[in-house]
Amino acid sequence: MIATREPHTPQHNGLHGNPAQRLCQYTCLDDILPSGRMPAGGNPASREGVPMRRSLLLLLSACVLILGLAGCGAQGSDETVLELVHDDTVIELSLRDLQKMPSAEGLAGIMSSTGKITAPVVHKGVLLTTLLDELGGLDESSSVQVQASDGYAMTLSANQITSGQFATYDVATGDEVEPEGPLQVLIAYERDGELMNKEQEGTLRMVVIGSSPLQVVDGHWSVKWTNRIELKEALEDWTVDFVGAISAPMDRGTFESGAAEGCHQENWTDEEGRVWSGIPLFYLLGRVDDEIKHGDDAYRDDLARAGYTIEVTAKDGYSVTLDSALVTRNDNIFLAYLVDGQALEGDAFPLRLVGSEIDASQMIGGITKVVIHFPGDETDAGDAAQSEAGAASAEPAVVGPQAAALTIRTATGDEVILSMSDLSDLAVVNTSVEHPSKGPMDVTGVPVAQVLAAADAQSEGQIVVFTASDGYSVEIPMPDVLACEECLVGWDEEMLRSYMPGFEGGMWVKDLASIEVE
Repeated sequence: MIATREPHTPQHNGLHGNPAQRLCQYTCLDDILPSGRMPAGGNPASREGVPMRRSLLLLLSACVLILGLAGCGAQGSDETVLELVHDDTVIELSLRDLQKMPSAEGLAGIMSSTGKITAPVVHKGVLLTTLLDELGGLDESSSVQVQASDGYAMTLSANQITSGQFATYDVATGDEVEPEGPLQVLIAYERDGELMNKEQEGTLRMVVIGSSPLQVVDGHWSVKWTNRIELKEALEDWTVDFVGAISAPMDRGTFESGAAEGCHQENWTDEEGRVWSGIPLFYLLGRVDDEIKHGDDAYRDDLARAGYTIEVTAKDGYSVTLDSALVTRNDNIFLAYLVDGQALEGDAFPLRLVGSEIDASQMIGGITKVVIHFPGDETDAGDAAQSEAGAASAEPAVVGPQAAALTIRTATGDEVILSMSDLSDLAVVNTSVEHPSKGPMDVTGVPVAQVLAAADAQSEGQIVVFTASDGYSVEIPMPDVLACEECLVGWDEEMLRSYMPGFEGGMWVKDLASIEVE
């Protein structure tokens, strides 16, 4: 169905000059001689008895009027509808210019973020690659930003454009399917043989065309009111894994679409005045908390109220765990992909966890994976291994990370370091505790009160601060800690942990490094 052809240049029967003159010629001649020829018989200087001079005067008057009206029409048809930009080069194109370029047509349809499917129909326009040739062409060192007049923009990689790498979905079921035939990016000015509805979608619209009526692509690749195409330096494509009841990797294009202004975009200005932009975390969790990935009901409030934890992991292995109660419908905890309008770089690339309702130690960058841990999940290998060990033996298990050490800082400034051997010499217990989202867990450790007593810190200060090796920390009032007989400094084969039954999930610190009394 995809076809590319050279434009057809209409013939004007020998009528030349500017568009207004041509329109005047057509209109005036039609008005005076609708048949396009002299009336049969009679005086050639007259038409139905009207002298030639009067006819010519009418012709002249009509043409003067039409020239003025046609001038307005010509400006509309010749006004700039698309800018091609590369560095200092700007090329302005009118609809008339585009219609003179080699055209292509094919079937284009979309599936919106809510799951609504718009069936494929024929679109006609100019291939994006043809337009980019006007700027010197596309290569691997380039990316392309297609922008709409309302500010919405999508960035495509060179590989997406040249290889047609777009996710496709079955037009009937919405299930992802392998694409049938090649896919191409088109800047369309016609749909079903008619010009685009200028008021509803603009003169131009970016679409992805193919040859099959049975497939559609994501709606964010259909950009209404397209008015600018910019050839830029290449952007690195990325994918972040989101795992819950289902697995749904998120790519750059999909994320940018959701983070567009007017969609799910959220912004936050930090203490240094930097503006971070991205998508609230709970929207992204809605893609994987059950089988429904799209729509207003995609996020399961009932599951969030029942309680689960969200583990956000960076490329260096560090992770932060958040509780669903904190994240639910919270626009102030989000994954950012831009800072001050620019893509993240270095350790922060591609996404960073930010927001006004988490502290600096939780704002990790370089995110590669986000996992929902539902109650009863055995996704933590350490917890599972320890559970099996506890079930197999009633004797206290002291096996742990041999290199681990816990630093205790007292309110008076003293510092005590307890090795794994020191902890094992205390009153080690095997017990079962209730995690707020994971449910019952068999664990091994030493009561926190005993650890504080071993460092002579039990009766000092009002606050106990538990800190992980990555800087994540939580504060708990000293009386609450001492009153919790089941709260432990525990361990598995990999790391030290704080087990805090009765407290929310965020108080359960993984890879525990220090306890400070203030």
